[in-house]
Amino acid sequence: MAIMQVEETLATPQSFKFKGNSIVTMQELPTTGPWPDNLAQNKLIQCEQAVRFGFQWSVEGVLVPLLSNANKWKVQLFFEKWGQAEFNLGVNGTATVNFVPVSGNLYNVVITLPANSIPEGVYDVVAILRLYDSRNQPIPVAGFAEMGKIEFYEAA
Repeated sequence: MAIMQVEETLATPQSFKFKGNSIVTMQELPTTGPWPDNLAQNKLIQCEQAVRFGFQWSVEGVLVPLLSNANKWKVQLFFEKWGQAEFNLGVNGTATVNFVPVSGNLYNVVITLPANSIPEGVYDVVAILRLYDSRNQPIPVAGFAEMGKIEFYEAA
């Protein structure tokens, strides 16, 4: 589990703020054998396995109900491959979620990367959270979490 670092500069901190911890979890799918499926402790995964990243956050404040429900949250994963150029996950690494103009609404998002979609290598993984308006222009709310390095390897 990683804690997401967030910053919001819409107005005063009391009018729009992240509530509690915004967290990101990683899990390999399916779990095979006696090995752990929580990638926070075991940062090794076979290329033949899918991997799931879970995101959870909440915002509160008097400004929240005043924002448009046409706004969208965008969660993105970035994989930087060690020893080579960055690896582009494309649409597999992005999720879009409708903004809910209710203070305290709990958001839960899962991005699942299919088996065999990530080539063998060691990757530094970062998750990004942004809020966009109905014209797809960024609103000054941002967050990120460093997931650390994960090695994807061929089993045989």
